[in-house]
Amino acid sequence: MTRQKKEIIKQVERVQMGMEMDDLMGCGLPPAVYEAREQEIYTLWEQLARLQHYASVEDMLYDTRDCENAGCP
Repeated sequence: MTRQKKEIIKQVERVQMGMEMDDLMGCGLPPAVYEAREQEIYTLWEQLARLQHYASVEDMLYDTRDCENAGCP
């Protein structure tokens, strides 16, 4: 995996962790904040899909080519 792909995954995890921490702490941020963060995550997923030569995020997320070896359901 290239460095750029790893950095994108780290950014996604960082944003998701922030959202989880907000929930756990009960900060109750306005929905617009969560929508902006979810859009940021989706934008990062789009970049990752493009780097991995997928046509879309959905194609990347629902790719089952490795499932035969990994034992996916």
